[in-house]
Amino acid sequence: MLLFQPIMHNHIIIAAAVYNELSVLIDRVEKPVVSKVGGRKIVSGYIEGKPVKLLVTGPGLVNAVQALTAAIEDSRPSLIIQTGCAGAFKESGLKIGDIGIATEEIDVNLGIEPENVDGPLNELPFSLLNSHGLDIKNRYRLDHELANLAFKVIKKEYADKNIGLIKGVFITVSTITATDMRAEKLYKHFKSCMEGMEGSGAAHLAIHYNLPFLEIRSVSNMVGKRDPGAWDLVLAFERGAMAVFAFVRDLDQNILR
Repeated sequence: MLLFQPIMHNHIIIAAAVYNELSVLIDRVEKPVVSKVGGRKIVSGYIEGKPVKLLVTGPGLVNAVQALTAAIEDSRPSLIIQTGCAGAFKESGLKIGDIGIATEEIDVNLGIEPENVDGPLNELPFSLLNSHGLDIKNRYRLDHELANLAFKVIKKEYADKNIGLIKGVFITVSTITATDMRAEKLYKHFKSCMEGMEGSGAAHLAIHYNLPFLEIRSVSNMVGKRDPGAWDLVLAFERGAMAVFAFVRDLDQNILR
C-alpha cells in the first residue's frame, strides 16, 4: 500500500533550480498562467489534466527553501517534486542522461568538524526537525513507496530507450565537488548515486509541512574533476523533465491508498 494519497483537486509543485530544467515541461502545460510567488517565477496550469505549478527556485539551498516556502504558504500542494540535473558518482553505474530517484537526501555540510580531516562530519548534537518520533539532523528519509511508484512508471516509459534508471541516496552540497579525491571520499562515506544543491532543503520543508515529496533528476555530468566539455546539460534537462512528465501523466492510473 502506498503512503502517498494524491488529492487531485490540489496542485503538484514541480520545482527546479533554473528555467531550462523546467522548459520542456512548461511547453507541455495546458492553459498556462505565469505569475510570481515570493518573487519567484511560477507557471500554473495542467499536465494531462492534473493541476501543476512549475516553480523556478534559483540554485542552492537558500533559494530552494525560500521559493518553496512562499509557494506552499500561498497555496498548499498535494505533492512536491524536485527535479533538474545533477552530478552522478561513477560508482553508481549512472551515465550522462540517465535518471536517478532519491530514496534519501543527506546534507553533507551539516555536522561537527571531525578531528580526522579525511572523515565525514560528526553528527550534530541537536535535531533540526522532529517528525514521527525521528530526530532529523542531516539525513532525510524519503517515501520509498512513492519512489517505487516513480521507478515503475519511468522504467516502463524508458523500457526500449537504453536509459539507465536507479533509486538511491542523493547528497546535497553547498560546495560543488571538483576533484576525483573528494568524489571518492563522498562516495565512500555516503554510498550516494547523485550530488545536487537543493534536495535536502526541499525534503526538510516537505517533512515540516507534512507533504509527500519526490526527487527525480537526470545526470548532466560525473562527480569529480570538472570537465564542462564532457557535460550534456541539454540532454539532462530534457530527460529529467520527461521522466517527471511520465510520472505525472500516469499518476491517476495507479491504485493508491
